[in-house]
Amino acid sequence: MLDKSYYLYDQGNFRESLENNLATIKLAEQYGDYDVAHNSYSYLGYDYLVLEDTLRALESFEKSHYYARKTRDPILIANAYTDFAQLYAQDSATYDKGIHYFKNALIIYHKERDSIGLQGSYYDYASILFQREDERQFPVIMDSLSKYTEIADVGPRFKAMAYILQAKSQMRDNDLKEAESTLSKSIALTKKEGQRELLEESYSLYSEVLRRRGNFLAAYEMLYKYDSLNRINQKTRRFSESKRIAARFEADKKEKEIQKANLETELAQEKVKQRTLTNYLLAGIIVIGIGSIIILFYIARRRKSFIKTLEYKNQQVVKAKKEAERLAKVKSNFFSTVSHELRTPLYGVIGLSSILLEKNKDKENFQDLQSLKFSADYLLALINDVLHLNKIDSSQKLDKEDDVFNVNELLDNIISSFEYIRIQNDNTIETVYDVQLPHLIKGNSTQLSQILMNLVGNACKFTENGKIRVELKAITTGNTSTIEFSVADTGHGIAKNKIKHIFEEFAQGESKNNTYQGTGLGLSIVKKLLHAAGSKIKVESELGKGSKFSFQMTYEVVQEKVTLKKQHVKNIYSPKLLNGARILIVEDNKINQMVTRKILEKDGVICEVAENGKVAIDKVKEQCYDLVLMDVNMPVMDGIEATQEIRKFNAVPIVALTAVELEEMREKIYSSGMDDIIVKPYDVKQFQQSILHNIEKGSITRKGKEILKTKKPKQ
Repeated sequence: MLDKSYYLYDQGNFRESLENNLATIKLAEQYGDYDVAHNSYSYLGYDYLVLEDTLRALESFEKSHYYARKTRDPILIANAYTDFAQLYAQDSATYDKGIHYFKNALIIYHKERDSIGLQGSYYDYASILFQREDERQFPVIMDSLSKYTEIADVGPRFKAMAYILQAKSQMRDNDLKEAESTLSKSIALTKKEGQRELLEESYSLYSEVLRRRGNFLAAYEMLYKYDSLNRINQKTRRFSESKRIAARFEADKKEKEIQKANLETELAQEKVKQRTLTNYLLAGIIVIGIGSIIILFYIARRRKSFIKTLEYKNQQVVKAKKEAERLAKVKSNFFSTVSHELRTPLYGVIGLSSILLEKNKDKENFQDLQSLKFSADYLLALINDVLHLNKIDSSQKLDKEDDVFNVNELLDNIISSFEYIRIQNDNTIETVYDVQLPHLIKGNSTQLSQILMNLVGNACKFTENGKIRVELKAITTGNTSTIEFSVADTGHGIAKNKIKHIFEEFAQGESKNNTYQGTGLGLSIVKKLLHAAGSKIKVESELGKGSKFSFQMTYEVVQEKVTLKKQHVKNIYSPKLLNGARILIVEDNKINQMVTRKILEKDGVICEVAENGKVAIDKVKEQCYDLVLMDVNMPVMDGIEATQEIRKFNAVPIVALTAVELEEMREKIYSSGMDDIIVKPYDVKQFQQSILHNIEKGSITRKGKEILKTKKPKQ
């Protein structure tokens, strides 16, 4: 079982490893096997470290140390010291404590001449010192590590790890020739042993060494090998990350189940005690009358104690409830993380299919590409629906900002977006506006758009060769107006016994148009959005004759009628204006770099690429750009940090290019100094308009600053 735990941990099966360790500990403690108990608690501690639960990890390491001392084996005690060192050295507050444990462990290993222990401790010690940039201690420890690396019984994986750490040190000291030699040994060893993660890191470092030595062709070839291996390893890492998050959820769930079982056992024992006391009371009353007074007094005291116990148990129940809510949040975050990760590759699929559609003139291939683009758009819509529903269920913050808008124009824009499916299903859409409708109202236009988009989309989907009628009626009193919205269609309708089920998640009606089945989430989202706004949906339907959905919303009236005041009109820019513009694309994903570049270069844009924020800062210092497209999440330096640094010396327009939810990042993005946000995947036309708008705004700002500089001060 102990060997199985090591294997499961090495394979990334953290949940099974944790369960196996708990079972092993139970058996070891039952039979008094202190050696196995020590090792099992040590393995359990590393399981909890992977699951980011440092408190439980520390508890496990302390128990591991306890059993190591019981064995009186100095090697096991030194192993326990190494576990403590690993944990404490990661935190600045306990760093010195961690170093102290490293030194104590090394003293014991030297005394016992344990080469395996010395290898592991010297490597962990050197890694920590390298991260902390401890130039005083690191060379000494690194020399000792190098000495033990060349021992014959050292495993190939450990040797490769030691070579990589040594190469990093040599690169930091600018000893590039030695670093190249060390990395050559690491590559040969990892390639032979099939250590893909270590081989990927070796390729990356070797490419950097070659680049710094001026051997650019060899550096490029090595970078190509790294990129190929990185794509293979990335899939494994994503799968391992998903298993790690799932394991953390399962571990918390298991802990909660153990606490609940203990609580139920305690309550059952308390009930048994209470029955016993009652029996003694009855027996005392029968035997002797005077004894009843004493027993009643005793019961009164016990009752008081029992009430306190119950109060304590109630507090435990409240804690358990909060823990359950926390676990639900963990599940929701896990769900959102996986969904967000899908958006990045979708950006590549949608972007490439759009580019190929514009270039390809062959009818047969054109139809295939259209199908590919439709499938990608459909998958994106599904992901967005699921994320939106998950956000509502998790009680996360929805967009509650009120704005002033014209409800007629809002509805016209929504209706126009369904022109394709209207023509496809041979329908007519009629809009009817009440004369009492105010011209401008104040409220949540985004929320209203989501509701109407889902209702009109449903009507279009389930109606063929028919008519759809969208009607708005208003009752205005003072400064408020209650508007009734209704969407009626002449589709095949809904059976009476199925009306209550259509608002359930993933429920779908029966449509002959199989190409527009949808996710089954639209009406569920509508119901929850209306509930959040204090309203509800009404349904009238008859099978074979059609359906009618209606709801009411109350808004603040800003302007009752149209006035002759000049309205603000948003500029529509021609994509031809992009010709000759210089744009820097800051993006770490190679496919996304290519897609964004092709979309821009099609309109004559001069593009340059930076693979991370640090490179972007150097390029902005050296070159003059009209705009910077900045990805938010990148290695080395992310988009937020890079923008903050650029704003210290340059006012170039910076637009965030991100695949995450805006509610999660909006404030951080704008506070960093960025000018606008574009969410991936995006509509190409909207993408062009956003870029042109920000280039024009940046140009006006720069001209204004130049005028201020040329003005002479008054005498």
